[in-house]
Amino acid sequence: MRHRLARRRLLGALGAGLGAASVPFVPWLDARAGGPPPRRILFFFTSNGTIHERWLPEARGERLDKLSPILAPLERHKSRLLVLDGLRHQVIIEKSDRTGHAAGINTALTGRNNEITDPAQPLHSLATGVSVDQLIGARVGAGAKLRSIEAGVQVEPYNKDYASLSYAGPKAPIPPESSPYRVFDRLFKGLRPRGAADPEDAFALEDRRRVLEAVSSDLDALRPRLPASDRVKMEAHLDAVRALEHSLTTGAGAAAASACAKPALGPRVHPWKNDDIPAIARLQTDLVVMALACDLTRVATIQFGRAGAGHRFTWLGGEFAQDPQVDPGSLARGLHALAHRESHPESRAKLVRAHTWYAEQLAYLLDRLAAVREGERTLLDSTLVVWLNELGTGGDHSHERLPWVLATGARGPWKTGRLLSFPGQPHNRLLLSLCHAMGVDVKEFGDPDYCKGGPLTGLG
Repeated sequence: MRHRLARRRLLGALGAGLGAASVPFVPWLDARAGGPPPRRILFFFTSNGTIHERWLPEARGERLDKLSPILAPLERHKSRLLVLDGLRHQVIIEKSDRTGHAAGINTALTGRNNEITDPAQPLHSLATGVSVDQLIGARVGAGAKLRSIEAGVQVEPYNKDYASLSYAGPKAPIPPESSPYRVFDRLFKGLRPRGAADPEDAFALEDRRRVLEAVSSDLDALRPRLPASDRVKMEAHLDAVRALEHSLTTGAGAAAASACAKPALGPRVHPWKNDDIPAIARLQTDLVVMALACDLTRVATIQFGRAGAGHRFTWLGGEFAQDPQVDPGSLARGLHALAHRESHPESRAKLVRAHTWYAEQLAYLLDRLAAVREGERTLLDSTLVVWLNELGTGGDHSHERLPWVLATGARGPWKTGRLLSFPGQPHNRLLLSLCHAMGVDVKEFGDPDYCKGGPLTGLG
């Protein structure tokens, strides 16, 4: 009877400890808290390819020297960049009976071929595999509230084949959420901020620390009364409880808690008003950064439009006030229409300005990540940011020389401040490299025919 009572008390104590570690609060801390911050990865998508000679930076050997006009807004982050030139969607080039925007976005993170969903609409297709962000999220998301978050900036939801960068599995697209308010609700609804301004808050860090202290004391008292088999299990849990308790006051958890707060949404914006795109982009960026800071997720996507996005850059003024808009329901408008006229000098100049604006948004994202302190380092130091596009160039729907830019900080997996060239290499090898950088040990990703060389060499 005494043994059964001891076991019952043990289970109760374990339940109290686990409850203290899982009740929603700011931030969500896992059992590894107290050690280094978790790894995160963030995908930043823009569309319609690029103007390659205005995108490619100058380098001395591999070392980045002078950034290109398009990448110039990233100058303050130059030492954190890894610019990759030459990668291609080889699975599309060699195996697909079609190319274009939808094929590119579907393949970009899946490394798989597309399957046409409606023979009457051959431009419409879906990917035939899981995307790398979802695979990584399934492996590294333990302890976070969400496996991933997909934030969109005016991504039309009615064309899932054009809209979806992320895939849960074959022909299972995950469209991004274009309303910052819905993203906010998904992340923060029901979350009570802690602090002196809310004395009713039962989930303040000090309260949680006291609960864990009590659990630790209870477990210590039970230890001599348990059989050896239960004692080993209890010791493992007690170590986790003590690590969590320590983190709430001195470790990474305390540092994260100091930076974690509900973002202010500010003046109302309209998720589908073209001129509100800059404000929407800032809101979605701030929400995603805080989601990472609060450990609500460790995998995120910020997606500027669908593949072949038709955003009109009217906020840039001047000649952009007359940006092409053939028909509000047509795919051939705005940025997309400019991309298909990129041989014209005027359109080409506008495209450079548009892609430069995207680089400004990426610079803002890196600024925000670098501003969040995690102990002696920053959120950027533990986050790998990946800027990608569905095409190399938009006018001819090229899947060659895709414009990949990676950014990270001091704890990043690779040496940064470099330009690396991989002419004609399948982008699957980069996707495999991303898996390995995030601690996901797989031998191939996407179509195995294009992983035979293994991860990209020379990144380290």
